[in-house]
Amino acid sequence: MKKAQAAMEFLMTYGWAILVVIAAIAALAYFGVLDPGRMLPQKCNFAAGTDCVETPSIDATADTVTVALKNSLGSSIVINVDSPGANSTGDCDADDISQIVYTAEGGSPTTYTTGNVTVANRGSFVITFDCASDLSTGRFSDDITFTYTSADSGMEHKAVGEIRGRAG
Repeated sequence: MKKAQAAMEFLMTYGWAILVVIAAIAALAYFGVLDPGRMLPQKCNFAAGTDCVETPSIDATADTVTVALKNSLGSSIVINVDSPGANSTGDCDADDISQIVYTAEGGSPTTYTTGNVTVANRGSFVITFDCASDLSTGRFSDDITFTYTSADSGMEHKAVGEIRGRAG
């Protein structure tokens, strides 16, 4: 009988200790302390074909997000640069593109602030989004969008990218 009582006390003591640890971990997860998004470094992730080539630049002072991408879709694409104005929603999307810097393969960079920019396959381009006054200093996490037209088919597509980093 004493062995059974000792075993039961052992299980109860360690059971309560394990329950307290699980409750503490659950509380930390609930309040966001264990959120991997807070611990991860800068991130730039677009759909296949429009690949990020380096980490994004997020400027809270100028309210801009700058992303360097490469066209890997297999054909040329056309991106419309329409300086933010009446159509701007301030949420870092296609209406908020203030400039594109395009570098053809083996060429030098050219800056476009209006009009259509044709980006050849394997061409690198840098898009600057004017995000109005949405940006504040600190952590930044948002989906940004730009629209492009396939030069081969003429069909319009949206490229959505997840941007995460520190706005300075």
